[in-house]
Amino acid sequence: MILRCRFAPSPTGQLHVGGARTALFNYLLARKTGGRFVLRIEDTDQARSSQASEDAIKADMRWLGIVWNEGPDEGGPGAPYRQSKRRELYDQHLQQLLDSGHAYEAWETRDELDALREAGGREFMYRKRAVSDEDVARYKAEGRVPVLRLDVNGRSVTFDDGVVGEVTVEQIEDFVIRKADGFPTYHFAVVVDDHHMQVTQVLRAKEHLMNTAKHMLLYDAFGWDAPKHAHAPLIFSMGGGKMSKRDKAKAARAAAREAGLDDAAMSAKTGLDVDIHFRFRKKKTDDVDIAEAIAAALDVDLPEIDVRDFRKAGYLPEALRNFLALLGWSAGDDKELFTHDELIEAFSIERIGRSEARFDREKLRWMNGMYIRQSTIDRLHEVALEFIQNNPSSALVGVDESTLRALLKAYQPRIETMAQLETQAGFFLERPTAWGPAKAIKKHLLKGDGRDRLKLAGEILAACDDWTAEGVEAALQTAADAHYEGRIGKLAQPVRVAVAGGPVSPAIGETLALLGQDETLARIAACSAHHAEA
Repeated sequence: MILRCRFAPSPTGQLHVGGARTALFNYLLARKTGGRFVLRIEDTDQARSSQASEDAIKADMRWLGIVWNEGPDEGGPGAPYRQSKRRELYDQHLQQLLDSGHAYEAWETRDELDALREAGGREFMYRKRAVSDEDVARYKAEGRVPVLRLDVNGRSVTFDDGVVGEVTVEQIEDFVIRKADGFPTYHFAVVVDDHHMQVTQVLRAKEHLMNTAKHMLLYDAFGWDAPKHAHAPLIFSMGGGKMSKRDKAKAARAAAREAGLDDAAMSAKTGLDVDIHFRFRKKKTDDVDIAEAIAAALDVDLPEIDVRDFRKAGYLPEALRNFLALLGWSAGDDKELFTHDELIEAFSIERIGRSEARFDREKLRWMNGMYIRQSTIDRLHEVALEFIQNNPSSALVGVDESTLRALLKAYQPRIETMAQLETQAGFFLERPTAWGPAKAIKKHLLKGDGRDRLKLAGEILAACDDWTAEGVEAALQTAADAHYEGRIGKLAQPVRVAVAGGPVSPAIGETLALLGQDETLARIAACSAHHAEA
């Protein structure tokens, strides 16, 4: 039997890294076994679903190298692959359960349900209630619309999970399978879809583990064979707690508090209504768009949560893919860097652990830096262009190709993301008008003969007729041999402070060659004039 697995996102927002990991695990499993990977769009929440969200999810999956065999655009034997297009199929199967006595109509209003729950206390579980024909007639006259519930009859369920092992869920209530609006619930639709799409392996996050018991009851009611199930561990932040899109809202609220701005002041900065800021501050909403508007207004960074965030920060897809694969899975050794093909070869459900995974951002930056150092300049140029496209206000916008490639070559050993390239290489793009930090200025320029060394270096560089990295460094080294016992830093550091605005840059020859002779000499003159009387 050919393995068939699936990823079924709801198009109500961006692709969360947890969802991306689920998609990746399923993709790797399908590729490893020669199986089929299905993309299904669960868009029954018509109010929140959007085509833009679906397109963004698919774009992020492709960016990560996660491709599917069957889906909304590709088609396949399980089509259609959008739940909103499968309503007739759901209705047929709902009627089947009604006709077989496995499901029944429940007529309680929300207030009546609340009263039942309050009377039943913490142990309340919904059970089938006797309803007479007269009651039904009265409910219909009142305009009530029933939901459908599965008749569980207090049963317990035991199933085997490929990661967790044997799981038993006691005393399951009669749960809703069709809502009052006529749409099936998630539990019902996912079972019908998995059956008709011939899914043989369900691999998803542990947050769905308890849902599986309800799904097993539905498989039993239909008389269908259930697919195998496996639940990967949750992804927690390093500080503890599940990684959530709400983390962005928390960070935005903290930034607003630290800035000391009230709702009216924030409204003036963001252009959003005061009432929106009030509701956001009072935690009535965690809308990501509001959080990002606040972050942009206050020039603060929000934590990366969605794949889009990591793309915008300048991570390489191959690095993020590698990192996500290691969240809850390992190859059984100390190996941490995997090519695409190596991940496919090594992956198995048996190597997925039970303990919660930790999203270590420092490790991700390290890993991305490793991929940067292993990449060709052509590959880094592609990544840099995407970073610029995703950040239209970046200082790198408008930089010509030759300069951008030179910057990438100079900073390849130093940076961990493309965002760091923009930050660290900023002095190449704009002449410094201030020099610091003060301690470095004092050490390399103001203390002792620092200004004299800068003047000497300027004279040497003005006379240099081989303005290449090697030629510039050779000229400074010759002078250092003559005046400072070969210690080139005696000349290089004052020059670095003058041209870069601080004591850090790539190798001095590479830095000056990239700046050009005229720009280098102009910056030395400006720095010397500024500190002449210091």
